[in-house]
Amino acid sequence: MVCSLLVCRTAPGQNAPAENIKTNAVKQYLTDAQQLAHARKFAEALQALGKAAVLEPNNETVLNEQFRMCMELNQIDEGLKICDKLIELNPSDPQRWLVKAMAAAESGRMDEALQAFDKLTQLQPGEAGNWVGTGEALDALKRHQEALKAFDKAITLNPKHEAAWDNRGGVLLGLGQYDEAIKSLDKAIELRPQWEEPWYHRACAYSLKGDKAKAIADLKKALELKPSLKSHLSTEGNFKGLRDDPDFKKLSE
Repeated sequence: MVCSLLVCRTAPGQNAPAENIKTNAVKQYLTDAQQLAHARKFAEALQALGKAAVLEPNNETVLNEQFRMCMELNQIDEGLKICDKLIELNPSDPQRWLVKAMAAAESGRMDEALQAFDKLTQLQPGEAGNWVGTGEALDALKRHQEALKAFDKAITLNPKHEAAWDNRGGVLLGLGQYDEAIKSLDKAIELRPQWEEPWYHRACAYSLKGDKAKAIADLKKALELKPSLKSHLSTEGNFKGLRDDPDFKKLSE
């Protein structure tokens, strides 16, 4: 009777040690991966995380770390697959779609970025930043009129969203609507005067309009805010009309 009682008491817990061993192994692989990543040994860290993923395929901490290592190693395909896995585990989490959208956009995969931003606008239709991301993806895909509508939607939701105004100005600039572009860029500068991008875009617009004085003034301000922009001046087609201007030559030197 004693033996049967002992069996009854131990039987329910027979799997517990195996589960504990697996959990502890995953924790150790995670610790190893974090230490390797801290030492910038990203490939080795990814290998350790792969072992953890074999044991717990749906462990979100492991998946997030795998994604991070893939990005460090520029393994975009694998990184996006991990994003898809995280989304599959919780498709209603906007943050997961945002991570995928940004990763796809940064790697130039604008179709995938647009799909993710579209999902974000469905999940969070009142978030202006999602519409800005949608507009940027559409603009990169040369769907300029649709991009304008997305930026207009963002501005309707948040009239103080400087990136929406700047992007709107950039699209109008590309469409040759220089006066309208300048109006949008004026607003972006008003909202964030220490941001070099709208100053640079407005310099382009003034240059294409033939207003050299204003183009040079805006370009000086843009370079003051971000001196590394100077490297773009020799190849920037929008400044073709300024090539012989002495002040432009000084800025280019």
